[in-house]
Amino acid sequence: MRELPECCEKAASLLKQHDVRQLYRLVQFIDEEYQQNRWPELLPLYAQQNTSADNEAVSELLSVCINALHCGYHWSLHTHYRRILAAACISEKLNSDPNYWKQRQLRQPLWLTALEPLRFNSPDIVIFRHWVNALTQVQLERKEPAQAFFPLLNGHFRYRFWMLLSQQDTLPIRLTGQKFSHKKNSQTAVLLGFEGKHQILALIHKLDSPFYVTPEETHHWELNDKPLTKQQMSALVHHRLLKHEQTSAAQQTPRQLLKAINRYANANGALNAVIQHVNQLPFLANSLHAAVQQSERIGYSEASRMDLKQAYLWLGSKRSSVILATAFLQHQFSLNTIPLHKTLMQKLGLLTTILQHLSELTGINLPTPAPLLALLSGSDLFRHPELLKSAKWPRPKQVEHCYSTCWVGSALDISDFRRSRQLVKRWQLPPATENLLDPDKTEHNSLSALFFLAHYLTLSTYYPEVSLSSSVKSLLKSSCQQLKIDGEQLTQIKTKTAFDSHCYSPL
Repeated sequence: MRELPECCEKAASLLKQHDVRQLYRLVQFIDEEYQQNRWPELLPLYAQQNTSADNEAVSELLSVCINALHCGYHWSLHTHYRRILAAACISEKLNSDPNYWKQRQLRQPLWLTALEPLRFNSPDIVIFRHWVNALTQVQLERKEPAQAFFPLLNGHFRYRFWMLLSQQDTLPIRLTGQKFSHKKNSQTAVLLGFEGKHQILALIHKLDSPFYVTPEETHHWELNDKPLTKQQMSALVHHRLLKHEQTSAAQQTPRQLLKAINRYANANGALNAVIQHVNQLPFLANSLHAAVQQSERIGYSEASRMDLKQAYLWLGSKRSSVILATAFLQHQFSLNTIPLHKTLMQKLGLLTTILQHLSELTGINLPTPAPLLALLSGSDLFRHPELLKSAKWPRPKQVEHCYSTCWVGSALDISDFRRSRQLVKRWQLPPATENLLDPDKTEHNSLSALFFLAHYLTLSTYYPEVSLSSSVKSLLKSSCQQLKIDGEQLTQIKTKTAFDSHCYSPL
């Protein structure tokens, strides 16, 4: 149980010495532990009851850290993003002035941005910081829930907080480890956590027998201020409900499904194995059913009567694989959110629309559907260092190539496309798709011309005055000639696709 006092000591030292590296190391340690165990949730209560000096301040620092990490998991934030959010919440409690932290050698742009005042154009991390602070004030009983949350939900910035409104009823508004006494029978129970709207309590003398308390039943239990003993705290630290591994929000590659698909496609395996694995991920099964029902070659009533196996056979192995790959990547990229996740998804949505429009205009068939091709093209951007450290999209100074990484101003680097190439091979997509996504295998044909032009149009929609290198100017000129598209048509395409995709544009 030494982790509890050690973390409290580190938090107490931050009150005296505002060291940026020490602050981040504390967050990093707590986050690493929190990914496996829930004992860090006991830190705010332990600080209240066992820290002799500044116990309320130490408890608040630890509470905002735990709440930020908890919300980070709930919102599926990328690890780096989640930790920066927690660090920003702590530093705001120590000193809310960004200039003060610049003097303390803080250079991390995302962290500094999180400390900015709330404005109409504030990035999400500022919104999250305010929400975490409101939750902390409720947990520490400094404000009632209505007083903490309603000003955010009904104030000038309410449209930015509406996305968090649905979570209000499921927030952990009490500290894990707090004691409660039943008003009628005087039984004493301790809070082990929340599951949805229900509290999980356990009687002090029966910690291994937890029970649920509904929101309606909570008024029977009142807070007991008597502190936990060292034995009781130790028992909670090692309690089975606080020791279980937290499942990651990120959906891992379904390797067994891919193996089954490949075996079936090569006549070395049964279709039943494929169907069994697809059924384990309902969003994949739904994608196949939806594809059949949306087809014009079959009636809706007949399509709705098909089971999963019949749908797979009707679509065919190749088409089914493309549908499953698209559904899986859409699901995967909606998780493990990076700071600029919304902006990136908007750009990929615009790229999808442009690819579809150019394909229809020129009559050139795409090797895979536009939504999948766009996701594959931008897959490496979800791990790009420029997008993991900034709250604002990096403004490209000059375009040196026409792949997705040109959107962040990166020079052409083969290693930047490792993830997209892996995904193409895993899902056994057509060689033409792999060639488009691999600069080493670039073919100068009409399909490549369409691909490059689509990426340029996506970038120029957001940055119409961006500078082009001589090689890119030559590439775009030859691409337009191959596709028989002039400058006026390019402008029309850009305007129409920006409108159709509903992307946010400065134009």
